[in-house]
Amino acid sequence: MQSAKTLQHVLDVEGVALMTLMIRPDNRIHIEKVVSSGFGFSTMSAEWDRLYQRKKLQYLDPVVNCSKLYREPFNWTSVPSMILLSEKQLNFLDSAQNVGLKEGASIGYLSTRHIYKELTITSVCGRSLNSEQLAALKLINTVSAQAMTRLISPVGSLTKREREILGWTCEGKTSWEIAMICLITERTVKYHLKNIYKKLNVENKVQAVVCATKQGLI
Repeated sequence: MQSAKTLQHVLDVEGVALMTLMIRPDNRIHIEKVVSSGFGFSTMSAEWDRLYQRKKLQYLDPVVNCSKLYREPFNWTSVPSMILLSEKQLNFLDSAQNVGLKEGASIGYLSTRHIYKELTITSVCGRSLNSEQLAALKLINTVSAQAMTRLISPVGSLTKREREILGWTCEGKTSWEIAMICLITERTVKYHLKNIYKKLNVENKVQAVVCATKQGLI
């Protein structure tokens, strides 16, 4: 939140939003984290924020598309010249403008997080930015992306038991064997594994071990 308020002050804009999206191998897009300051400046825009997440408008949002494709910051007024907009996307822009999100700028930071792509978008609203301000936005977005990654990192959220089970899983032990070693039921082991998969955004033991190894969890 502090980084959002700082950027809001530096660029003298009405609002700032930092959003991290997880792009899965099947192209599903999940909103991992949103930090904003000033984007909810009215009842209408606050409702828009809720509608955006409830209806998964990240699939329609042209700003998300441009942020995935381009590594440079851009003003929202340039979006129609950057990508071909569908009728639904044009309607999306009209709806956003109706709640006050008419002018602004964004930039995306795309990185790889084990088997997924992580896209952090820094956006400002209230006016378009000049070239110097766009350059500042690019610099700040890199720092913001690192901060957002720390916020959603599972390292600190894994329990001691989950780390223990991960370790034995890495050794090739079955759920039954881990249950015997840890003196718990096999059902409890599977429960912990399910939580581990969710925290690491993986789907099976192999992916969990690879991800945990890369992040230094085991």
